[in-house]
Amino acid sequence: MKRQLAYFVVIFIGFLALAGHFINYPPLNNFIDNDATQWFDIISGFAAFLGVINLLQLHTNKLVYKRKNWEYSILTIVSFMLMIVFGFFYIGMEGIPRGAHLKVEGTAFYWMFDNIYLPLGSSMFALLAFFVASASYRAFKIRNFEATLLLISGVLLMIGRVPIGHIIPWWMSVEIYICIIFALTANKFSNRKNMISSFILCLVIIPLIIYFLNITHWNLFKIPEVQEWIFDVPATAGSRAIMIGIALGTIAQSFRIITGREKSILGD
Repeated sequence: MKRQLAYFVVIFIGFLALAGHFINYPPLNNFIDNDATQWFDIISGFAAFLGVINLLQLHTNKLVYKRKNWEYSILTIVSFMLMIVFGFFYIGMEGIPRGAHLKVEGTAFYWMFDNIYLPLGSSMFALLAFFVASASYRAFKIRNFEATLLLISGVLLMIGRVPIGHIIPWWMSVEIYICIIFALTANKFSNRKNMISSFILCLVIIPLIIYFLNITHWNLFKIPEVQEWIFDVPATAGSRAIMIGIALGTIAQSFRIITGREKSILGD
């Protein structure tokens, strides 16, 4: 009965919130825009409290039974207790009301946040840069056509974003494009000597043709302009497609929840 009641509450509130966006009834609209939002904040607060209790239980059990890396649990629990003390009990400055001291410079909590938490966060982000570089190296390996496109667009974006990209001359941009084209079509050549000779010939002839045609001013030969086009057109189109997919998935999942078909929200 408890589970059936929970399903009924989820379905009722779901249909009620959905109806509030299609029915122009002031009491219903006020409930959706104000009351339901406050309910959500209250439930989120209790969820955060349960998360804190679960965190303490996890690290306490790890410390008691001395599981792997239990020493770090000591630091976690001590740090947690210190922030609780400075956040709720000890202010560190006179004349500051309780609660407002969390954002006032000079208080103990603000000092802990500014001198310990923020530097630790910066250190974590600095370490993530190396992981991102390693992941990018693995992703940029040419395995198939899609990986090749990722490599090419990534290289052009990186070159176009740095200051050196603005001083690259047009002929060097042409040489980069020739290298990219031959990298994509290298497997089409049966004879390696013919490929190398064709590559060297293109490196010499194509820049001369572009120079004599007087088309060196085209944006195609400016790496910053190319990276802006990649960022504005293909990247924007891809991100919009991803957002549309997320929206459709959210609609489908919401429909399953408010109709009682999705049972994972209750732990099933």
